[in-house]
Parts: sequence; C-alpha cells; structure tokens
Amino acid sequence: EDKRILIDGGGNSDVVDELTQILPFYSRRLDAVVATNSEGNNISGLIDVLNRYIVDAAYFPAVTLQSLGLASSTDQIYQTFLDTVASHKLQAHELMAGDSVSLDKKVQMTVLFPQASGKFAYSKASAPELSFKLSFSATSITFMGNASNKVQKAVATSSDPGALSSDVLIVSHSALPENLAPQLMSVLKPSYLVYSKSISRIPLASVMASGASKTSKKKTVTDPLAGIVAEKRFNTKEKNVHITSDGINISIE
Repeated sequence: EDKRILIDGGGNSDVVDELTQILPFYSRRLDAVVATNSEGNNISGLIDVLNRYIVDAAYFPAVTLQSLGLASSTDQIYQTFLDTVASHKLQAHELMAGDSVSLDKKVQMTVLFPQASGKFAYSKASAPELSFKLSFSATSITFMGNASNKVQKAVATSSDPGALSSDVLIVSHSALPENLAPQLMSVLKPSYLVYSKSISRIPLASVMASGASKTSKKKTVTDPLAGIVAEKRFNTKEKNVHITSDGINISIE
C-alpha cells in the first residue's frame, strides 16, 4: 500500500542521500520512522530526516538509557530527537514488549523488547533497544539490532516460542557465534541471516607469518545458525541487501 517506514537513521545526514536514491525525486513523504535505541550514532540521522521529510509518526522504546539514569546527562542528542518529534507534531508512540502495531492492512510489527525495568536488569552492555518481528501475511522478518546475549535470552524465555519463528533474522552486529544466543536462535529458526561486519583486508603473508608463530587458544563456539549456508547469509558491509516478500515467499538479493 506504498507505506514507507524508515528504521534507524545512522550518526549523520548520509541517510538523507540514501533516501533520495530510493524515493521518487518529487516525494518527501515518510509514513513513519522507528528509532530502535537512543544512541547518538543511531538518532542523529533521524533528526535530519524529520527536518527534511513530511513524517506522520515516530516509534521508539518506552524504556531508554536516559529514563534508567544510565546515559550521560550531557548527551542531548536523544532529547533533540524527542523535541523534533514534538515540534513537527508527529504521532509519538513509545513501545514495550507485547505491543503490536499495524503498519498497513497486512503488515504487523510485534514488539519483543524492551521489557519493563522491573522485569529486566539493564546495563550499558544490555541496553533497552527495540527488537521486533515484522510480519506480512505468511512471511516474517525479525530485527534484533545490537541485542546482547542477555537480551536475546530474555526474549526467548519471555515470548511465546511458537510466535517467534521467522524467515529472516537481521542483526546489526557481526554474525559471530558468540554474538547469537542459542536459546533464541533455536526458536527463531530463520532461513536467512542479514548482518553487518567489516571485512578486514590483511595481507596473506601477514596471516601466514602470524599463523606460523602462534597457536590460537580461542575457545571454539558452535554456530547456533550453522544450518544457514553461505549463500543465505548477507553482509550489509559488502553490498546493499534487498528483501522482497509477496506474503507467501521471501527472496533476498
């Protein structure tokens, strides 16, 4: 139904350039923006978007580092974001685990996290962040963002396992096994994995030299998503990723 929802904005105005390449040149409309956390490197770009586009609604976590007293009092970026939402008179929606949002007639956003502060022991390492499942008819995508192992375990134990299964899992951090909680991955059972990981360009000679002089003592961790083969893993640092669904099947390229 031509609904346009932007999830997160990055730490600068680059997102505006990206939008101009996607949207028609004559259009400045977005139906909603979603801020998954309150960090400046995620919020700053959304402030630029709100000032340049006509936006109807904003969605963000009901629990933040600021409300928990865990963020620096000198960090004003998130407050600027909230002030900008108010000044443009957007519909503002604070979301908690269990909330459900209809983005259009067939697209539903089910919030998996954050939980109430009394139900989860937050810290800067396990901060409140929006994690949610986006469902379109029989297909679904789960956004876990930078959720820590602790947060992932909390989602796995507090949600209905039958409602968690998803076709695609998107994580902002690298898809290293130690970043993924087996408890959650066993119920998500995604067919595709989308992640972000910088590719190091170390000269082969350096790798060979270091390998000859040292024996790695790093503990081997079993990949909880070992069943997802290489061609179904997509790294956004390597190329743009496009996910398409017709409500029955999902394809990624």
